[in-house]
Amino acid sequence: MSVNAHSAPWLRCQVSYAGSTQIVETGITNDPYAVESVDIQGRFKFKAVMTGSDSDINYIKLYAFFQTRSADIPIHQASYYPPLPLRKQETPFTPKNSLYAGDVERELQYQCTLEDK
Repeated sequence: MSVNAHSAPWLRCQVSYAGSTQIVETGITNDPYAVESVDIQGRFKFKAVMTGSDSDINYIKLYAFFQTRSADIPIHQASYYPPLPLRKQETPFTPKNSLYAGDVERELQYQCTLEDK
């Protein structure tokens, strides 16, 4: 992940699948393509991107992919632009989102917070 040393905003997402929760965190980057997707138990991938410089956020984008044997299929993208609720304490940023994919409609849930560290 390419995160600037001076970045103050911090995005933290709790991503849940099949009774297990993973934390996906990111700071500001100036290269959104360098941000890696996080594997969620071999069924989904989740990617959180926050671009900008120093403490100025240009945008936040959240992506989810369903993993198949042949490819990762995009199933969700959420885009957020300023003004954003940036506070010194961790603040809820997204609602709890439920995504469904695959033949048996597997469920991925995520919810994110934003903090100005």
